[in-house]
Amino acid sequence: MSLTAITPEGTYEVRLIEPTPFNYSVAVRHQVPGSEVAAVARELMDKDAVEHAAQWADFGYVASAYQVKVSDVTGQWAVPVPFQL
Repeated sequence: MSLTAITPEGTYEVRLIEPTPFNYSVAVRHQVPGSEVAAVARELMDKDAVEHAAQWADFGYVASAYQVKVSDVTGQWAVPVPFQL
């Protein structure tokens, strides 16, 4: 299976993931158009990661350690897509 690039006409799921070793989804945005993936990812990092990290600061959470994972949900199966802010 080869990974695809984000295309403007595609449909994606964008997830904010807790820092390692936990890797739980903190927030998920469904049915995101490809043209909006970067903006949605930035919002997740700038808003949701900061808020979540503040709640868990006593346990060493910092917003910059969170990750954004993107999956192409255009077809029948979700396919991971390489993405970096």
